[in-house]
Amino acid sequence: MLRRLLFLLLAFMLVLTACKTSNEGDRSTKPESTKVVDVEFASGVTVLDLKKKYGSDQEKSIMPIYNVEQDKEFIFDFNFELVGSGILANDLVSVHTDQKALPESIILSFAWDEQKDGITSVSLKPHSGIMQTETMSKNSASTWGGAPIYYIRINYDMDATTPTKLEKPLVIPFTVKSDLPVPTLQYTIDPTGRLQLSWNEVEGAEGYRVYKRMKPILDTHSNLPLSSAEEAYVGPGPRLLAEVTETEFNDFMQDGEGGLLITAALDGSNMISAQNRMVDGEYYVTAIAGDKESGFSKPVNTVPLSKRLPSQMTESIVYASYPTVKELPETIDVKFIDGSIVPRRMNYLTDDVVIEGNGSAVIKHTIDGTAFSGFIIVNSITKEELDALSERTEKEASGYVPPSNTTDHVPDPSVPTIIADAPVEDDGTEVVAAQRDNTDKTVGEGNAQTLTVPAIIADVPVNADSAIEEYLALGLIDGQEQLSMKAFPEAQNFDTLSDVLSKVIYQNPMILGVKQYGYDYKSLTLFIGYEDDRDTIIRKQKEIVGEAATLMTTIFKEGMSEEEKHQALYDYLNDNTVYDDAALEEAEKNGFQTVDPKFNDSFTTYGILVKKVGVCASYASTYKMLSDLAGLETVVVSGDMGGVPHAWNKVKIDGNWVHVDATNNATNTGIPYLLYNSSDDTATALNFYVDEGYWLDHELDQFESTDNSRDYYIVNDLEVDSANKFTSKVASLLKTDDGDKIIVRMTATLSEDELMDSLIKAFDQASITDLSNVRINSLGTYYMIRR
Repeated sequence: MLRRLLFLLLAFMLVLTACKTSNEGDRSTKPESTKVVDVEFASGVTVLDLKKKYGSDQEKSIMPIYNVEQDKEFIFDFNFELVGSGILANDLVSVHTDQKALPESIILSFAWDEQKDGITSVSLKPHSGIMQTETMSKNSASTWGGAPIYYIRINYDMDATTPTKLEKPLVIPFTVKSDLPVPTLQYTIDPTGRLQLSWNEVEGAEGYRVYKRMKPILDTHSNLPLSSAEEAYVGPGPRLLAEVTETEFNDFMQDGEGGLLITAALDGSNMISAQNRMVDGEYYVTAIAGDKESGFSKPVNTVPLSKRLPSQMTESIVYASYPTVKELPETIDVKFIDGSIVPRRMNYLTDDVVIEGNGSAVIKHTIDGTAFSGFIIVNSITKEELDALSERTEKEASGYVPPSNTTDHVPDPSVPTIIADAPVEDDGTEVVAAQRDNTDKTVGEGNAQTLTVPAIIADVPVNADSAIEEYLALGLIDGQEQLSMKAFPEAQNFDTLSDVLSKVIYQNPMILGVKQYGYDYKSLTLFIGYEDDRDTIIRKQKEIVGEAATLMTTIFKEGMSEEEKHQALYDYLNDNTVYDDAALEEAEKNGFQTVDPKFNDSFTTYGILVKKVGVCASYASTYKMLSDLAGLETVVVSGDMGGVPHAWNKVKIDGNWVHVDATNNATNTGIPYLLYNSSDDTATALNFYVDEGYWLDHELDQFESTDNSRDYYIVNDLEVDSANKFTSKVASLLKTDDGDKIIVRMTATLSEDELMDSLIKAFDQASITDLSNVRINSLGTYYMIRR
């Protein structure tokens, strides 16, 4: 009986799906903005006051320098002489290819000093260009090269009268003028796990070149980093991979098959047994027109994407023959481009299957999260078994998409070298000195701006760790569509601004419905687009605050510990909210690019907190907000689960960070506490992978999770690591548990035969002979027995 039931295994649908914000067009109307005084601020508070709050009002900075010539010489005047100091010109100033400006990313350049009248003038010139494009490689002159952006590092105080090393180096980004605008390169991973590159159409371009750069390695099974992030573009130069006229690319094998290995089936249809072929390393794009070529785009680095990019099945099952349905594999091991192997569920497509006269059938299969497809043979199958087999098929999934960033990674050639309110006349002043003066003036204007402080933050404090984070958070909570960045030179470049803004949006639950943003280099302005108008945002914020106030008195009780408060919050969400399946279906129909406006709330705090329905982004932000109000330390984290983009939380209990996924709870998946109080290792074993989007990159290591002692399945002794222990645990639970279901988590994957044998032994040991109502469900390594 049990063996007949096992082919009816039902796969739970993971509700981490469709966790996105849509990317519709701009709103052109600037919202009215009423200045409201925050309880912490006096009337007329300025950006400078905000900087003083964080102790950053005295920090020195120089605005970025754009579109310099390839042979540009920079002059730096220090107000002291080096004679007798033992300090060299290269100690004072260096050029790097990474914004951290560490020694690993330094590039070779000519640097010498001239000392006169108590002043040391350091000259910095290019040596031989790094990151050579095909066009640049034909030019033997000394150039900076084709890297997207460079960083000057100044180590000593330029105004001090004696050599004084800065506690924090002064870093100035600069770009080299390009013959054509540089494409802004992006990537997507579709629901079948295929990588695709895409970029904006460049005005005047006749085509585009796709370049690849990778680390030479002996182990061809691993997509190892070309270099650390600190090393940036130092190392082997990119090689030309393809020249195209379109603005997207996925033909990594250069065989016209889009990275797939396609073979013909017996019926003439296609079978796919490998994908993402030759995907590794880093990819860049340039624009070309005639003999002109732009510099390189920002790269798409596949190393951090490796665990989301399937490459092949570990074994071939093409037309493999199975005696009966019960022998069909539930999962198959899939290898990813980093060499890791993960079991993925098999789906059997039964709509057009014909059972032959001898009882056999050829059945098409697919594999979750991949493009793989093929055919297997079942030698003996009935119509009843065929119908039941179709119930095993999981729905395809996709997930969270952050607000679209419309900023050019590299400013186009029309952007002035020095950004100022009025054009800076070329009076022979060296560009660094001119930019220093311009920075002082521009930052002064930015510091004098009066802050707009939304009244709502009196009820829900802002989450920020710096003046720029709080400045951005205040503006976005207030629904402002334009924010001047004059006061913050450090964020007047793509990488820093994107990193800070992503953190601000993820960690502030009162920011509602940001769908896109873009930075304008010429006006030093950040433009933001929202799903709702400002009045609607304010109304929803008030409803959120009202509901949160009520819940604070019902969820949390006096005397609760941190851990008890977290469980009370988790249990409340499990008992009172549901996942929005309709929003998922709508997002799927639109390729997860847009959704009908009636579903917008399901992607913000408003959905789960007020309407009690939403997707993972809404669950995570609601958990964050209520935790904040309860005095609990919690962050929203972003990443994916099993290759599907997802958002959840990390919480800090007794000084240790642990994972909590409120979306995948018992109500939504049937599995209670699927990821609850778990370590990084447990999360990884369950195919959760954290990305870098939710926090500043250089601070991510503070959230390391090593403590697994509070994990729900460990605390309740529901985790086992072998087939024998699985048998013993299930038998024990069957004897002692009065509930209608029991759940056990395996740390290893059981084969179909091992699962069947273990369950038969468990029922025998528990002396249970009536199996008519028994149902076995699985989700990954979780097994549920219903009776």
